[in-house]
Amino acid sequence: MRHWKRMWAKLNTFLHRGRVESDLAREMETHLALLMEQFQRRGMSPEEARLTARREYGGIDQAKELHRDERSIVWMEQVLQDVRYAWRSLLKSPSFATVAVLTLALGIGANIAIFTVVNAVLLRPLPFQEPEKLVRVFDDLKGASVKDIGMSVPELEDLRRSGIFEGITVIFPVSTALSGGDHTERIEMLGTNVNYFQMLGARAALGRVYGPEDAQPGFSDGVVISDGLWQRQFGGDPHVLGKRIRVDEDGYTIIGVMPPEFRHPGQTLAGDVDFWAAAGFMADPFPHPPLRAQRYLPGVMARLKRGITLQQAQQQLDALAAHLREMYPKDYPAAGRWSLRVELAQQSLTENIQPTLLVLMAAVGFLLLIVCVNLASLLIARSSARMRELAIRQALGASRARLIRQLLTESVLLSMAGGLAAVAVLAAAKGSLVAMMPADLPRVSEVHFNLGVAGLAILLSVGTGVLFGLAPALDASRKDPNEDLKEGGRSGGSSLRQSRFRGFLVATEIALSVVLLIGAGLLVRSFWDMLRVNPGLDTKDLLVARIWIPYPNHPEANRYRTPAPIATLSREIMRQARSLPGIREVAMGGAGAIPFQPDGTNVLPFTFSDESDGGRSVLSASLAAASPEYFQVLKTPLLGGRFFTDQDSDKSKRVALVNEAFVKKFARGQGLIGKRMRFREGNAEIVGIVGDVHHEGLDAPATPHIYFSQYQSPAGEMSVLMRGRSDMKGLREAVVGMVHGIDPDLPVYGVRTMEEIMAGSMARRKFSLFLMALFAGLALFLASIGIYGVMAYAVAQRAQEFGIRMALGAQPQDVMLQALRPGMMLTLSGVLVGVAAALAVARAISGLLFGVSPYDPATFVAVPALLASVALLACWIPARRAVQVSPVVALRS
Repeated sequence: MRHWKRMWAKLNTFLHRGRVESDLAREMETHLALLMEQFQRRGMSPEEARLTARREYGGIDQAKELHRDERSIVWMEQVLQDVRYAWRSLLKSPSFATVAVLTLALGIGANIAIFTVVNAVLLRPLPFQEPEKLVRVFDDLKGASVKDIGMSVPELEDLRRSGIFEGITVIFPVSTALSGGDHTERIEMLGTNVNYFQMLGARAALGRVYGPEDAQPGFSDGVVISDGLWQRQFGGDPHVLGKRIRVDEDGYTIIGVMPPEFRHPGQTLAGDVDFWAAAGFMADPFPHPPLRAQRYLPGVMARLKRGITLQQAQQQLDALAAHLREMYPKDYPAAGRWSLRVELAQQSLTENIQPTLLVLMAAVGFLLLIVCVNLASLLIARSSARMRELAIRQALGASRARLIRQLLTESVLLSMAGGLAAVAVLAAAKGSLVAMMPADLPRVSEVHFNLGVAGLAILLSVGTGVLFGLAPALDASRKDPNEDLKEGGRSGGSSLRQSRFRGFLVATEIALSVVLLIGAGLLVRSFWDMLRVNPGLDTKDLLVARIWIPYPNHPEANRYRTPAPIATLSREIMRQARSLPGIREVAMGGAGAIPFQPDGTNVLPFTFSDESDGGRSVLSASLAAASPEYFQVLKTPLLGGRFFTDQDSDKSKRVALVNEAFVKKFARGQGLIGKRMRFREGNAEIVGIVGDVHHEGLDAPATPHIYFSQYQSPAGEMSVLMRGRSDMKGLREAVVGMVHGIDPDLPVYGVRTMEEIMAGSMARRKFSLFLMALFAGLALFLASIGIYGVMAYAVAQRAQEFGIRMALGAQPQDVMLQALRPGMMLTLSGVLVGVAAALAVARAISGLLFGVSPYDPATFVAVPALLASVALLACWIPARRAVQVSPVVALRS
């Protein structure tokens, strides 16, 4: 009682203060008018009188300002009062508050985590000057359906003279062998032009970057290293500048160290770039003079000139390509339809991961909506128990706006607590969360949980609190206090409206859950179908080690520049590898020979030299080198012809094997064995057909492949494939020691089992599947709780009705059906709406699916059936309780 007296006293004080403030304002207005009249009698103009009066007396503006200050103070006092009251109200219901905070922490935390990744990878501009002007330029052969075939030096010069770009540079990632530090290791080098760092606006943390003064026809002497390499190889020595190192047996001088946060804004081979070197690409080790048909440059990066948009740049490149095709018809056959393509550097870097992240962002958005719907339903149920309290407040003069603000304050307070809990969990587990992400996720190093994330959590929490609290607040404030006070808190007409609204919320929750569950179901089906794909090899007990063959700038210094020494090296490695403990079979392969690791740089065009059109039809396939034992070690079947033999060497005619996908695409009803193919480097005869090996991964269809003999067409990178049972950890060390025993300058890296490689190729799909399954499971759990809550409340409201029915002789199964019917109708309506929405959403995730239609009938039937079963259980529990209650007890309650 004392509490309500204090509330009434405060209300009278507030009303009295408002009257005093109003009287003060009128008094000051009157005083100001008298002063102006007095000054006008002295001969002043009205404007002069007004200004003089304001100087003599503070004026009404000060009075208004004082009045506004008083109003602000009163408003702040009311807000603080609302917060204190909301806090006390929530403390009186600890179970409700705990459940609400945990649920909100789950929904808000998931959204913050995924948005942080999306923001770092997709939304945040690249950390360079004017990143919207950074673009990539590619050569494509539309006639052969091949993208990014590489660029020639003359084409690079054509682009430089085109007037489209402010600056342009080659980006040439290659594996290299570094010596001169603590130990020899394989590192990733990026060959560029001298303007690379100036174009990005990047500076060295130690020393300097190379520039125009370092220009050379071949590689320049001064190089720049990454912070990681500086720490790893040189222990962070500040005197590293000027130190000589050897990379692929060539000497270089370190002139700069990049900051820790600097990353190359483009795709890499395997990990971050550790070493930057400038070259003119017009001297050794590159062909010179450069020819237009020699497209060995992987691609270029450029900066658009000011005033030129991406669309305008593409139009000008189209015109340039048409002009070059006309000028050099032999280098650009009409059948190939050679063209130039430009795209934003950020888009090029993230386009492969963009669909996955956007789908996950949509999924957590759906999850947060489900959380909001669930909490709104709980708040409506809670408001039913507070009808008397709200009615008394209205009777004492509280306006509807004040009641809405009070109830919204409670909702926002809950959501703020949930948001803070989510931030605390993310801050504590940020290392684990980053480790969960796929290793090949671009810009993963830029994912940080910092103050910006905390600010996002606050904004999201406030928005969430308003979202789930507004509808219950509006509903609760709509009550008639006279009716509620008369009924003493019993349910009246308003409870029917509340029940219907809660039913609508639950149906909405079910619909959202159906969408999430169908999305997760499609990904599960897709993943299952992917696991059932025949990889084309046996991964068990298969170990792979990669070896980089140094490629010095001066050809005469290259010990492995011809096939013969590489063939000798390969045979010696295989001979010694067979003597390792537990090893039964050994084979060698070149670049592109390791399954589940796609190498787009090895896709080259070719023609059949005996075609009726004279071999002018431009085709394309992926290339790889393999030793004679390669397919036997992989256990890939021979479908026709023969395997390679030891006699297929640099002294014999060049031969090739093709896979089944090659035959399906290019055979055209003809036999391919004995057919000759023409490449830029020469001809080769097809001598055998082998089964498909999924080099691009299980989630990609097998593509046409051409295999050359390791002894005829060796590559700068080799791989050793060993099959046998052994201690893998000890075997890794033995392989490294064995290779270094043959040649200590050969770096060995990437020693992994084939099962590890295959698992790594599925990392992105596993990541998205795990998160979607987690979100879908949470959605199902929340939906079942929502249905149970509505049904438990509805059954409790109808307890007397059921008691009367039972007393009049109704059978338990009839009463059970009466209790079940509302819940099942809600479930049915929610499922129908959810399936209709899922049909539209499924199309958006079609790019993430493999081997399954986005409208897969099994998924669209199984998910509603699962949800209906869970809903039936959630409805059955309170219905069973109603049937078991004695009619006498029900009538007395």
